[in-house]
Amino acid sequence: MSGPKCYVFEPYVPNGGTYMAYQLARLVQQDFGFEGVAVGATDAAHGIFQYDEIFPLITTDELISVCKDRDLLIMNPSFSPHWLGLRCKGRKVMYVQGFSTFHLMDCHFDLYVTVSTFVQNFIRSTYGIRTRVIPPFIQPSRFPEPRPWHERKADSILVSKKGDQNLQTLLLDRLRLALSTRRCDVRLDDMLRQGRPQSQLLEQVGEYRHFLTLSPAEGFGLMPLEAMAMGTTVLGFDGYGGRDYMHPGINCDVASFADIEGVADGIARAIADPDYAETLTVAGRQTAHHECYTYERFRSSWRAEFEDLLSRESS
Repeated sequence: MSGPKCYVFEPYVPNGGTYMAYQLARLVQQDFGFEGVAVGATDAAHGIFQYDEIFPLITTDELISVCKDRDLLIMNPSFSPHWLGLRCKGRKVMYVQGFSTFHLMDCHFDLYVTVSTFVQNFIRSTYGIRTRVIPPFIQPSRFPEPRPWHERKADSILVSKKGDQNLQTLLLDRLRLALSTRRCDVRLDDMLRQGRPQSQLLEQVGEYRHFLTLSPAEGFGLMPLEAMAMGTTVLGFDGYGGRDYMHPGINCDVASFADIEGVADGIARAIADPDYAETLTVAGRQTAHHECYTYERFRSSWRAEFEDLLSRESS
């Protein structure tokens, strides 16, 4: 008889949240002897991320027909409309990495873990579910070598326009107006995301002094933390979930959505006072290299959760 399976839902969708779900399936396979299986319609050929192992891919209907009580399913809440908590056998784990990516969360899973304090509070207040916080990980040692901060153009700002593009355009237009009233003349260059490997995105980040994130809502916000690791000054919105590691005036200069005037003030401060901006950058690099955001911490924290779940189910 074959061993238990660890099914992971849409692990190859090219975003940070699904990549973390993939990493959880790898952990369960390596540490607990489950066989990893991908579920969904997206394969790994997009080239955005590098996968240490490619799991076989099955459809959602196939999952429902083959999943057994001893198997495990890992899923993000954005896929809640499949209602696999009610339709699928086995033990089910949800890594809640956002709060704006779903309208209604599937509340029939066995274990919920949240990515930040903000998401933890949101899930508790909305659904009455108490969770442990395990932040995602980054691996700066694998990042491309950034250009020294002083060698980057002084007025250079790389803009990350994630989310609703109509809203992003409106926010950027209003921000340019706010900057003009402050006589702050800067370059606002769009980050080139479409179809580019993560390494190329990070290489672009490392060419700019400043990274401007205009995403209004993030469960955590991996890209600004990666920008900190690349020695780039983080400006813009905190995305709510970023408050666990973004500390305005210490390691970044950010505001809450939709304080565009506050964002403009932060940009003006950073451009007018390079010493201040560099101080933020140095502290940001220290934040990004903190043990909280290492793969080792991620793995050990999740291993404890899986050990508890599996022992609970088998007792």
